[in-house]
Amino acid sequence: MTMIELLSQRLELAFHWYQGMVNDRTGLFEYLFLPESDTFVREQSPIRDIATIWDASLVAAFVKRDDLRTVIERSVEKYSGYLVEHEGTLIVDPRRLGEPSSIAHSAFMILALLHSPSPRRDNEITALADGILRQQRSDGSYQVYFDDLPDAGEELYAGEAMLALLETHRALGELRLLESSAGAFTYYDDQYFRRGRVTVDMLVFFANWQSQACRLLFEHFQSASTPALATRVAEYMYAMHDRIIQLGFFDAIARNPGRQVSVEVACAVEGLCDAYAVALASRDGRTKAYRRAACTGLKYLLDLQCTQSSVSREVGGFGMSRSDRTQRIDVTGHAASGFLKSIAAGVSCPQR
Repeated sequence: MTMIELLSQRLELAFHWYQGMVNDRTGLFEYLFLPESDTFVREQSPIRDIATIWDASLVAAFVKRDDLRTVIERSVEKYSGYLVEHEGTLIVDPRRLGEPSSIAHSAFMILALLHSPSPRRDNEITALADGILRQQRSDGSYQVYFDDLPDAGEELYAGEAMLALLETHRALGELRLLESSAGAFTYYDDQYFRRGRVTVDMLVFFANWQSQACRLLFEHFQSASTPALATRVAEYMYAMHDRIIQLGFFDAIARNPGRQVSVEVACAVEGLCDAYAVALASRDGRTKAYRRAACTGLKYLLDLQCTQSSVSREVGGFGMSRSDRTQRIDVTGHAASGFLKSIAAGVSCPQR
C-alpha cells in the first residue's frame, strides 16, 4: 500500500470520527471527547468551532461524502447569525462569542464560508475580509482585536488572517487582499521572525500558519512571473522550517514518540508539507530533508490515530498524546489537514 492510499484510508476514518462528534441533542459538533467514559465535555471554544466547519468541509470534500452536510450547514447558520456591522465591515459579535472578537474569528469564518457545501456568501466573505484589512497597520502587521486591546496570539492569528485573505483573493479576485497579505508577509518575515520574536515553544504553530499563507503567495508570484518575489517567500518558509529541523523537533519525535504532544506534531507536518511543495516546485535541495522530516511526523500521527476501539466514537480520532486518549476536535483537524497536504504535495514515505 502506498502512503497516499494509506493516508486516504485514514481520512475516511477521520470522516467517521467527525460523524461521531455531532451532539445528538444540538446537532452541532462537540469540542472535547473522553473515550474512557464515552462522553463529551461541554467546553466553549467558538474560534475552534468555526475552524471545525472548514476542517470538516475539507475532509468531506476529499472523501466525497455528503453525510456531514447538515451539521456543517447548521454550524454556518449559527455563526453567520453572530455577524455584526463594524465600521462598514462585518466582524463576529464579541457579545455572542463571549470573548473579544479578533482577526482569527473573522479568518476562520471566511474559510468556513468559502469551503462549506452551502451556496457561497460572497457579500459576507468580502465584508469580513474588509474587516481584517482595516486592522492592518502601516508597517504591514495586523491589530489582533477589533476592540482596543493589546495584541495577543499574534503568532497564530496573523497567519490565519493572511491565509483567509489569500483564499478569498483566489476565489473572488480582490487585488487588495493579495496586497495586504504581501505586506504582512514582509513584516512577519523581517520584523517578527528574523528579529527573534517567535519563541521556541511557538515556532511550529507560527511556521504552520505563515507557511499555509505563504505557499499561496509563492504560487501567485510564480504564476505572475515575478520570480524574485517567489524566491523571497520561499526563503522565508525555508528559514522557519530549517530552524525547526535544526532544533531537533523531528529527531525528538523519532527518538521519544511517547513524550510528544499530538497538536504540535500535526501543526509541524501541516506547515512542512507546504514548505516541501514549494521546495519541490523550486527544485531546491531541501526536498530530501523535508520529506524525511514529514515522514517522521506522519508516522507518529498514523500510529497515534485510533483505528479500532470498543468505543465507536473514538475510532478515527487522535489523542492528545500516546498516554492521553482525550480527543480534541482541533487536533483531528490539524492531523487530517496534514494528511491532505501530504497527499497534495506527493510526500512519499517508506512502505509501512
